[in-house]
Amino acid sequence: MALASSGSAFARSPLAEEKSDVIVIGAGLSGLNSAMILRDAGYKVLVLEANNRVGGRAYTADDVEGRPEYGANQIGPQYARLRGMADKLGIELKQGANLNAPFAFSLNGELISKESWPDSEFNLTKGEERALLPSQLMGHYLLKNDPFNASGDWLKSSASAYDISLGTWFKSLGASPAALWLMDQGLIAPDLWSASALDKLQGIPREYLATLNNAGSDVQGNSFEQAAPVSSRVAGGTQRLPEAMAATLGDAVRLNQQVARLDTNETGVEVRCMDGTRYKADFAVSAVPLTVLRRISIYPNLSGSQREAVALTPYASTTFVYLNVKRRYWEDDGFDASLWTDGPVNSIRQPFDYTGSRERLIAVSTGLKGQRLDQLPPKERGEFVLKQIETLRPAAEGQLEVSGVHSWAQEPFSAGCSSALPAGHTLRFANALVEPHGRIHFAGEHTKRLEVGMESAMESGERVASEIMGRSQSTAKPPVEGAEE
Repeated sequence: MALASSGSAFARSPLAEEKSDVIVIGAGLSGLNSAMILRDAGYKVLVLEANNRVGGRAYTADDVEGRPEYGANQIGPQYARLRGMADKLGIELKQGANLNAPFAFSLNGELISKESWPDSEFNLTKGEERALLPSQLMGHYLLKNDPFNASGDWLKSSASAYDISLGTWFKSLGASPAALWLMDQGLIAPDLWSASALDKLQGIPREYLATLNNAGSDVQGNSFEQAAPVSSRVAGGTQRLPEAMAATLGDAVRLNQQVARLDTNETGVEVRCMDGTRYKADFAVSAVPLTVLRRISIYPNLSGSQREAVALTPYASTTFVYLNVKRRYWEDDGFDASLWTDGPVNSIRQPFDYTGSRERLIAVSTGLKGQRLDQLPPKERGEFVLKQIETLRPAAEGQLEVSGVHSWAQEPFSAGCSSALPAGHTLRFANALVEPHGRIHFAGEHTKRLEVGMESAMESGERVASEIMGRSQSTAKPPVEGAEE
């Protein structure tokens, strides 16, 4: 089913108004899930999406060779909402996601195999740290010292003791200066001293890890890499799932509708778009990243901790450079195909294609490294990364070509790949971000409560739908056409 588009600017009269029960702003997983739940409960729902596609950060690059995933693609074994939605819509899930070749390591330009790392002259860590690969250090300290037993424990007042920076916490646990430095190299956050220990602890997928232990996984690396074999992926690309969700909503999904202003009062909400179109509803759901919400005028204005949280919650910068492999140069230099580095590129991942092919690489720069790389135009960015790889691994010279470049920080309707509640404000901001503002409710992964990743987005959509249904005075609405019985 085709999705509605507003077409060119001023395609509708600026004075025209359309009335709905609920307006959802943003057609990512959280917005679409809330819209489907409300629609199935009998509400007239309208979804406004600024982009020319649905999915948000679930984004399959269909126009790049190999169709890489720019955004989310790993469906954990505990992602019940996501798996249930895929089953409901007939979307096929296949086993395994983010399967990469083992990593070699590069420090100060020197190549080091994982086997030689513990005794390497470049390994300046201390004690039990020495046996851990650089990519395992953070997970080691997090899991060994995890103070929580359940996913919701991070929201308890007693958790405030961990509302400090990762650097401060790890240092108090005895992490060596060398370990702190190595952990700093692979961060999405700017550094260990701005990232929140409490926010990072929330992200520990405890049920995930129990599944891994039961599966007996021997994959080395962080929990994300370890979980890859027992995770799933969407056949044909992650974006196929939000597309299928949007199709069930039909022309209630409007693309190319950039919201400029939200007005809320005792009786309803008015939404004004950049093209002059206006919409009215009893309630609105903001399901856009905070980086986008900051550009929307809200009246009455947000205030207090909620205003601070929207304005100050940082978003990560992640830049990808995709490369085609002409020759398997790693077979020539004798090192593992994937590479962790302390240079301007965090890692070069050599994914195992699901067909068994190994003909592509993904270079990843995050945090400040990603921001610095983004200063270059896309073409020069690709050339820079290519030169970095060839310098670190001379056997790669002439064996790679750039096939695509993507920066989440430069994506206009996301301006970042994920949120991270800041140290010292984690609990306060976490609670403020889920509070309704008049008749405006808030969803998205930045409003996470119990879940992580894509599942947290689905969870938030479910939460706001429940909030609105609880507040609505029209609890006996008849089903609308297309809703489930």
